[in-house]
Amino acid sequence: MFTEMSLPPFTSRVYQITVEGKIAASWSDWLGGLQLATRKEADDMIVTTLTGVLTDQAALRGVLNRLWDLNLILRSVQQVDPATISNVE
Repeated sequence: MFTEMSLPPFTSRVYQITVEGKIAASWSDWLGGLQLATRKEADDMIVTTLTGVLTDQAALRGVLNRLWDLNLILRSVQQVDPATISNVE
């Protein structure tokens, strides 16, 4: 089902991507300049959340491909309101 979008496809958007496993902060540039935050969940699972601005769908796809190349399990991909995230460019 097609839904009308409020933003054109080439508009920068803020994304939050969560994967299982730890990604060192030094990989940020290779992952589109996204901020990386790692945490341990109650079940001792380590997860990393990548947050930041991506210029378009191609940039999002590039980050997702790199996460795939690292064999990380994708938990979620969300477009988020920039006002709800602190320290985002």
